[in-house]
Amino acid sequence: MTTLNFNDWSAAQDHYFDNGLTDGLPIVPPTPERVQVMLDYAGVSAEHELGTEVIRQKRFTAGKAAVNAVMAGCLPEHFPVVLASLSAISDRSFNLHASSTSTNGVTVLTVVSGPYADRIGMNAGVEMMGNGSRANAAIGRAVNLFKANFYGSAAVVMDNSTFGHPGKITFCFPENLAVSPWPSLASELGYGEDATIVTAYATLGPLQVTLHGDNNPADLLTTVAHSMLAFGPGMPEVVCVISPEAMLHIADAGWSRRQVAEFLYEKAQLPAGEWIRWHRMASELDHDRMVPVVADADRITVLPGGGLAGGFVSLISTWGSSRSVTRPVQTP
Repeated sequence: MTTLNFNDWSAAQDHYFDNGLTDGLPIVPPTPERVQVMLDYAGVSAEHELGTEVIRQKRFTAGKAAVNAVMAGCLPEHFPVVLASLSAISDRSFNLHASSTSTNGVTVLTVVSGPYADRIGMNAGVEMMGNGSRANAAIGRAVNLFKANFYGSAAVVMDNSTFGHPGKITFCFPENLAVSPWPSLASELGYGEDATIVTAYATLGPLQVTLHGDNNPADLLTTVAHSMLAFGPGMPEVVCVISPEAMLHIADAGWSRRQVAEFLYEKAQLPAGEWIRWHRMASELDHDRMVPVVADADRITVLPGGGLAGGFVSLISTWGSSRSVTRPVQTP
């Protein structure tokens, strides 16, 4: 690993900016000492392999991950989450290369489920997708810096997004277990109640849906399903984050996570003729055939999250041929 020496902080920043190794914000210089602290906390060597991205034949290692985690401002306890997320995006089904070259403005969303998120201070409440949380911001930023600096998906070089969105810098949040009436997503996916997992999605920006005046889950979720129609048919997956105010009504009615996903799947459908009129499908199809936004209810991930006040849902659509990938977080 090459060691760089700088006279002062400004010289270090100038070097990383001038060489296109930052996302436009200042970084923490990744000294060998800082990088080693990351590796030691996670109990891995610099050569520890996280996975290999098959298109560019890039071998993802813990050492490269640690460099970018330091640059992003991560604390050592954030690093196991970064490692799990990078392992997930190296998986072939995530399709990192194609999503990285899309003009759609695709980024990596890291969703964390399990008790380790609370242990390291991740924010699942007010501003969970916004500013104010070092853990959320630094973890998501580390993943995106790694993607740009090591994988090569830097703006203009590989990433030619027409607009992009702020999630290109960081997009990371945990499931809000404190307000959830359900077992954790980690538990429901078979990892166990004490486990913590990361699920990585290739996503566009979030769409916030406002819910007014209804306490019945079917009425609330019909509004959400109608908003999903804006994504069009053939979405790979949709992440649906439900605020605690709306979750209260869903919990009172005894709806499960699966019931919510199935309801949204059934309601977010239109006859092919409607999609064709919207220029969202080819005209050769049977116009009366019902066509859903996603292929089945398994493609909808439902998560409780956000601040206590406000009846809102945040819908996040995923991109093209990418599928989400889940990895367990190996906690110290």
